[in-house]
Formats: sequence, structure tokens, C-alpha cells
Amino acid sequence: MVTQDKLPIWQKCRHVFPQLHVSSGGTIEDDGEGMLQVGGLNKYIGGVSHYSTCSLDHIRFVICPELLVSLLFTEVLKSNEAIVITGPQRYSKYTGYAKSFKWDGGYNDQTPRDGWGRRCTQLVAIDALVFDDQSNQFETSKVSRELNKAYVGFYDPYNQPHRTAVATGNWGCGAFRGNHRLKALIQLMAAAVAERDVCYFTYKDNKLTQDIYDIHQLITARGLTVGKFHFHWI
Repeated sequence: MVTQDKLPIWQKCRHVFPQLHVSSGGTIEDDGEGMLQVGGLNKYIGGVSHYSTCSLDHIRFVICPELLVSLLFTEVLKSNEAIVITGPQRYSKYTGYAKSFKWDGGYNDQTPRDGWGRRCTQLVAIDALVFDDQSNQFETSKVSRELNKAYVGFYDPYNQPHRTAVATGNWGCGAFRGNHRLKALIQLMAAAVAERDVCYFTYKDNKLTQDIYDIHQLITARGLTVGKFHFHWI
């Protein structure tokens, strides 16, 4: 949790945009080893149901079943809260997505363990807003909410000098109907203020990959800080 007085005043943020690696290949769970991995898009952790659909949120809980324990004792997330889970082990491979999702055999997780015997895998659950009317997400209040939520997820309460990068993707898109490019910018801004670099997976969307890369290049070439970008954009 990040208290209201600790949330950024976005127009005044002097942080420059983070380093970015964006790829249409790979996945968060396969290629995000050692990074803070974004998952858990619903304010009720794990999603509404594990039986009617298989979104990326659901899939992560299915292939790492230890995550399911969190459903037993985790309350609904507030706007200034996120959940960080350390050490989930992966047990399954899969193919497809949503209705095409299929189990594809066992998975031998070779991720190193920490001193507590936990896998060095860290997952952060940050719930995104659902937009029945997609135009609403461009309203200032909605953008601010998503900026703050992403920041809460990326925030390091221990203030470590060398923070791991964020491994993320199309957070709050898909069934939540978020705009891919808007959500990418929101996550880049939040990661910048949280002082983390970003590894972004677009899941085989080459056009989106190029667009995010071009936008990031333009912003960094002009030397825009998060505050300046927020001022001109919002």
C-alpha cells in the first residue's frame, strides 16, 4: 500500500523515461526471470473465475497453482494497494489463450531459489479498470487512477538502490478493453517514477511493438521528463 500523501504529483515529476526493451516474442513468465512480473488484473486476485475463460491472469494462476492460496485470505484491492507474491513455482506448460488454451505438459522450473528456499520469482498483482465505454479511459481521472495503480505496484517500499526491471505486457487490455498504447505509456511513466526499467511483451503484435518503440524513442530523444510529458499530454 502507498498512502495518498506518498503518491506522485505527476506534473512535477522530474524522472526521465526508463530504459525499454519491447518485443513481440516471448512471455512474462518465460522471459521475465529476475524481474518484477506483472499479473493479477482483477481487484479480486486471481480473477472472477478460473473455469469460464483463460485470460493471461487466469493462466498464470493455473500454471503456478501455489498462487491459488492467495484467494483464501486476500481482500479486494483498494485503489492504493497492490499485492506482491514471492516464490511461486511453475508446474505446467501451455499453448493458446482464452478458448484456445490447452495444457501442454509438465514444466521443470529451474529458477534459482533464495535463502528461504523460494523461487526467485516475484509477481505483482495490480488491478486495472474495466472500460465498457472505451473512450472513458482517456479522461484525466481515469488516467490518474491507472498511473497511481501502476506506481503502487512498481513502488519499492525498501528503497533498494538497484531495483529489478518490470516485466509486463498489455496490462488491462483484452477483456478489460484498455487501449494498448495508452496503457504502455502509463506503465512507462509509473516505472520511471518508481525507478525501474521495463521489459514489455506485446504477444506477437508486431505493429504494437514498433509503435511503443517509436513513442519511447521520440520521448527520450526530446528529453521529456514524466512531469513535462504529463503536462502536455493530460
